[in-house]
Amino acid sequence: MVDSAALLAVMRRHLRERGRTAVAVAYSGGVDSRFLCHALLRAGLDVLGLHARGPHVPEAENRQARRRARDMGLPLLEVDFQPLEIPDVRANGPRRCYFCKAALMRCLREALARREAAGDPPRLLCDGSNADDMASSRPGLQALKEAAILSPLAEAGFSKKALRAEGAATGLEDPQQAARPCLLTRFAYGVQPSETALRRLAAAEKALAELKSPDGRPLLGDFRVRLTPEPLVQAQHLPAGSLSHVDAVMKRCGLAPWKSQEEAVISGLYDRKVR
Repeated sequence: MVDSAALLAVMRRHLRERGRTAVAVAYSGGVDSRFLCHALLRAGLDVLGLHARGPHVPEAENRQARRRARDMGLPLLEVDFQPLEIPDVRANGPRRCYFCKAALMRCLREALARREAAGDPPRLLCDGSNADDMASSRPGLQALKEAAILSPLAEAGFSKKALRAEGAATGLEDPQQAARPCLLTRFAYGVQPSETALRRLAAAEKALAELKSPDGRPLLGDFRVRLTPEPLVQAQHLPAGSLSHVDAVMKRCGLAPWKSQEEAVISGLYDRKVR
């Protein structure tokens, strides 16, 4: 059965085998890493969240991650991470996420080593990859494997649907939280990212997310603003009456002229094209 008991059995086995008593979780603030921390904290484990800040993460997401960590009683260590300083990330090829994830895990391990030198207990480093992630082709997963990062949700068999359901049943805030991958995923392969472009994308997505339909739901549904290299608004819904509002946002954020693409599946646009 896939539930918190299965997850805890996995974690306790790893802790016992490695002679550890404490855990660190790469905590983005997304539902996967939040659920992992939530479940481990409920079981009484010593858990530290590691949150990476950088130009690839909108500040609004940093604030939300901090607030939700505080509300669940999760100690949080914020780590500065600069992916644009990594040549293979700047080059932005199809294996960009591999190079970024490998560098990020090194950065998190270094942060843990500094805490351990100051007296913190040695911690097992985990991430929130789930069982669905393992069924897809993701270069970042190879980096996690090479760095010996544990993915206890995947190991315990938690799909995204299952962890949302278990989260709802155990009091996790916003278990239906939509995925918001890092802003580097908005650049078509070969289009070099910059801090200016990242800031513009973050501002545009924040403003577009605030547009609401008459019944109060997000006007565009799930969406991304991408650079292909031309600016692209890719959304589940693009009602004709919304286009003037979208245009105003895109112009204000320096992302005009722009084009649009309405489709049900938003994630993985560039990888679908590569295949």
